[in-house]
Amino acid sequence: MHCSAGGFELASHSSDTHPATGWKAALRETLSAARDAIQRFPVTTLFLFLCAFVANLEILDNRSLLGWIISPARQDDLILSLAVAALASFPATLFAQAHRFQSGVGILLGLVAGLLAFAIIWPGFAFASGTTEWAFVLALAGFVPVAPFIGRGSSASFWLFGARLVFAGMLGLLALGLFGGGISAILASLSHLFGLPVSHDLYQHVWASIGLFIAPLFAMGQTPQDFETAPGDMEAGLMKRGMRALGDFAAVPILIVYAIILHLYAAKIVITWSLPDGQVGWLVLTYGFCIFAVLILTRPFMDTARAPTRFFVRFWPLLMPVPLVLLFYALAVRLNAYGVTVDRFLLGLFGVISAVLVLAQLLPRLRGDTRLVAALPVAALLLASFGPQGAISRSIDSQTERFLAIVDQKPVSPEAERDALSILRFLNGKGALDRVAPDTLEIDPDGDLNGGDRYRDVAEAWGLDPDMKYVRPEAPITFFGTEAVARPIEGFDLLFVGV
Repeated sequence: MHCSAGGFELASHSSDTHPATGWKAALRETLSAARDAIQRFPVTTLFLFLCAFVANLEILDNRSLLGWIISPARQDDLILSLAVAALASFPATLFAQAHRFQSGVGILLGLVAGLLAFAIIWPGFAFASGTTEWAFVLALAGFVPVAPFIGRGSSASFWLFGARLVFAGMLGLLALGLFGGGISAILASLSHLFGLPVSHDLYQHVWASIGLFIAPLFAMGQTPQDFETAPGDMEAGLMKRGMRALGDFAAVPILIVYAIILHLYAAKIVITWSLPDGQVGWLVLTYGFCIFAVLILTRPFMDTARAPTRFFVRFWPLLMPVPLVLLFYALAVRLNAYGVTVDRFLLGLFGVISAVLVLAQLLPRLRGDTRLVAALPVAALLLASFGPQGAISRSIDSQTERFLAIVDQKPVSPEAERDALSILRFLNGKGALDRVAPDTLEIDPDGDLNGGDRYRDVAEAWGLDPDMKYVRPEAPITFFGTEAVARPIEGFDLLFVGV
């Protein structure tokens, strides 16, 4: 009895010591975390709920509820626009919380940011045709860790907040896999083991609801609320060991070798006076991106870094000027020959921002500030992703001038005609054919945007053959066949295959 009583006393004592281990406590804690996430980010939650709601309506193929607001064909666009609005409202709310604004101000900032993002990406607005969607979304995602540290904080606290934010995102992805996969497994078991009819649409409802609402809400609940804490002894110890593997033995040596290669290539161009390769811009982009990423990861832990990383963090500005000159030279050659495109515009913007970051190291107040290294490229990408100053609008202006210059020179050579048709296809895809249409030609606003009547009409109006195919002279020609065959090849007699 005594032993039994002692057992009961021990059980009672254990229950008092660990009151949060029961099922009710776990459920109560889960609901409390969801409530906290909704209270911290009400506007983001609202946009996510609307996004999931519209997605479920689309799965039901019930478009009548929204048909009186938007065209049924635009529901996919509505889902994307609502998701982007949620993404934009999230960093705006974090900015307000970090600066300790009143909750009403945070809600207002989140709502304004979300509505502006919705308007920028929604195809129903006129200026949305000039939006580079992937760049816009990427810039908004980049602002999530940056926003709380605009005008405040330190590089160390920025690093720790970013690390915790990445962990929260990983938990959100884990929740998506566990909830979505678990519920799908339950439904599949009911269907295969008990013969219960489970509609395929039900699986789509599960994944849409979890992916667009529940999992993001779970991740928001894990978003850190402290914007001041710098890495402590535990984080510094982990980073010290991590830098020895990532920085000292991998990233930094590779980047130094990469820098030597780019410098040697630049010396080759100067010595031989040759034109740079067409891919050099992307090589410099990759090089610069890796430099900035390693800098953000390692800069707050200079006191524990070893010699290779210390050398890199201290002298990285000296590794950038020559590759940037190489980038600008290659861009100048391409721009002079082919005009501005979205890719070239963004590459040039990256070069300008990289040069600004290098020059910023001359100012003691900005030297080594990784907040600036992260914030400046994100802000530039955001501004370049939409509007008249954006990459698409600048590309349309440049290609319009180039097209008119080509067709004004009579007669038009076959190579120039192929270039003009390539420009027409680009303008047609961006809905800007009216920029180059002759005054005597009326463009049907309801025509096909993706090739067809309007493209053909404009081409023929300028005396161009819309059926001419564009093949780059340097493009390789691949032929597959199992039987012996002879094919005529330009510049040669015959090509015999399979003989």
